[in-house]
Amino acid sequence: MKELINKYVEWIREGMSFRQLGDWYEITTPFLNHHNDYLEIYVKPENGKFILTDGGTTINELRLSGVNLERSEKRTLEFNTILNGFGIKKRNDELMANTTEKNFPEVKHRLIQAMLAIDDMFMLSEPKVESFFIEDVADFFEQKEIGCIRDSIFAGKSGFSHRFDFSIPKSKNRNETLVRAINTPRQDTIGGVLWAFEDTKTVRLNTDGIVILNDKNEIPSTIMDALEEYGLTGYKWTQREELAKRLAA
Repeated sequence: MKELINKYVEWIREGMSFRQLGDWYEITTPFLNHHNDYLEIYVKPENGKFILTDGGTTINELRLSGVNLERSEKRTLEFNTILNGFGIKKRNDELMANTTEKNFPEVKHRLIQAMLAIDDMFMLSEPKVESFFIEDVADFFEQKEIGCIRDSIFAGKSGFSHRFDFSIPKSKNRNETLVRAINTPRQDTIGGVLWAFEDTKTVRLNTDGIVILNDKNEIPSTIMDALEEYGLTGYKWTQREELAKRLAA
């Protein structure tokens, strides 16, 4: 297990590159958006601190996909929930954060994770779609009377903070359970999900991890294999009735 984590960290380290653009530094990450473009963030040192921004790319990509935040209260609410969960601010069209040198790695991590979460939640090919996968999961939990807390943040052994879509308290029939719902399962992003669970479970003992995967499109077998390797349980959305039985109080 430790070897897998080390490989993931090494993959991030090797996939990061930067170049200077005047007063700013452009950092290219190994993470891809739904256009298969590498996510890029921009950093500017200022008065002993650092400004981090996505340069407005995330929101612009939403518009290119036909998603208009201003026209949908649901979309705006979900967008703001993601930002608040990761401690990221929106200024005009930019996702931004300020940090010190000491906290730079953690804040950079949160900005990248927020960009990935927004890209996943809003990857809609049809502009008229009003429902999001995360909402479908939340509605299903409510329908099945599965008590849960939305958007829980936990610190892992590494000191990094990790956001989970749902946390389900311990009961006499189950351990505390952390849940991530992934709308567009991809091999390049599953590593971050695996690390979030493993890093958190190291601190929160006797905690189970569940990943719910939207199987509207075929899910690569390598993703299911990776979840099993990390001791996580993956449920396809079409298996949600089986999931409900697992989470019954």
